[in-house]
Amino acid sequence: MPVGFTRRPITPRGNSILTKVVELIDPGTGWWDEQLVNDLFWPEDAATILATQVDENLEDWPTWHFDSKGLFSVKSAYKLAVQIREKEKCRDASGSSLNTSHADTLQWEKIWNMEVPNKIKMFVWRLAHNSLPVRCNIRRRGMESDNLCPMCNRFDEDCGHLFLKCKGVKECWRSLNLEEVRLRLVQCQSGKETVKEILSMTAKDQLKAVVLLWKW
Repeated sequence: MPVGFTRRPITPRGNSILTKVVELIDPGTGWWDEQLVNDLFWPEDAATILATQVDENLEDWPTWHFDSKGLFSVKSAYKLAVQIREKEKCRDASGSSLNTSHADTLQWEKIWNMEVPNKIKMFVWRLAHNSLPVRCNIRRRGMESDNLCPMCNRFDEDCGHLFLKCKGVKECWRSLNLEEVRLRLVQCQSGKETVKEILSMTAKDQLKAVVLLWKW
């Protein structure tokens, strides 16, 4: 979709068996099957799809929609991360102006100032926003997915279970002498609270915790 931050339709997937864009195109006319599009998508999505030009003589190719030329680069990814960081700063500042308690606000700059590779910082940021691709999140976004943890086959795979409660990961925490840290994190009620707790630890425990989470 050529609109929005995620470039995805806002229409829930539902039970549609269609998986490819080409299935929405009438093979006889080489244009969108308007009836099918209107049946499958909400009006906002349908209007955007039907306004998109179709050229059967051109091949599809992957593009990075955060770049004006559609080309991915480390520079463009870093620029996006900075933009997201600035938005979070503005949101936190806005919250402060509304008398939001400082204790309830995660200081995002602490994530960016951690002495770890940028990919781990981004992982921690996504953990705080509950946007990691664990099975419960994938299902919540409307994609077909079994919520059950593939490691223990007993409980749903959300971040809390995957990183703190599953039998296998518990053993990792213990082997690194971080069982007390794990027990502190288990008490947290959200990803943001979990990251806030990690950032309050000693530098040594903080480093061990984030690397274990990222590697797991």
